[in-house]
Amino acid sequence: MAERKQIGSSLTVLMVSDVERSKAYYREVLGFQVTDWWAERDGLGGLALKLLQAPDPSAVRPNPPQQGDTQAYDVYAYVESWEALDSLYEEFRSRGAVFSGEPVIYPDGGPWKEFVVRDGDGYGLAFGGIQGPKGGQDAVTSPVESRIDSVILWVRDLERSADQYGRLLGVEVRTEDRQEHLHIFRLENGTDLILDSSGELSSAGAGRGGALFKLETRDIDAAYRRAQELEFEAVFGISRHSRVSFFNLRDGDGNILTISQSL
Repeated sequence: MAERKQIGSSLTVLMVSDVERSKAYYREVLGFQVTDWWAERDGLGGLALKLLQAPDPSAVRPNPPQQGDTQAYDVYAYVESWEALDSLYEEFRSRGAVFSGEPVIYPDGGPWKEFVVRDGDGYGLAFGGIQGPKGGQDAVTSPVESRIDSVILWVRDLERSADQYGRLLGVEVRTEDRQEHLHIFRLENGTDLILDSSGELSSAGAGRGGALFKLETRDIDAAYRRAQELEFEAVFGISRHSRVSFFNLRDGDGNILTISQSL
């Protein structure tokens, strides 16, 4: 029997000069989920930080560069493809992030590409990775990411179900996680549990069928073409909205899944 996993994640501790200002920066500029306990992006298994108020300015101590180098690093996040890396860079840049290292490609080790964001206290957060995931040509060429983004449960009473699952998971039921007929629990491993009551609110929604899980894509049109090539049945075509586009597929056994692109 395999030994039970005991450590689920780790958090890098940063002593900051103004904890509320730092929380706002990580939330508004870098897109982190920020609580009183931690700041994380893509779950506690992704990039997770502990922001603590420094007792005095001398306690704020970003790392210096290593010997013979000019770039300093305090936190390093691995990103699975250059396309995802470029998307992160553009997202941060559009929100006004300051970079201590612009995107650069190192020929050794991949090749490897990285950039470094600097927060208000001078801490350097590096993001880097090789070109494309491991796993053969299909893994490199597929526009669909190879991870479960969300699990979807269709419920009749959203209030009751959110309370029930919140208690089961030991997770706070937050008003900011409610989106009309949806309630989203952001779980520690980076997967979302989505409670969807639209089947009870709309016959059109019910007619589309209940998706079991959701996958993310970087290109919704390419993902739709890829699914057709692989002979998935389209339950409905691409539904385009201001913040998200998505479509539902049915496999040969009748299972339904959603593929979406966040905009």
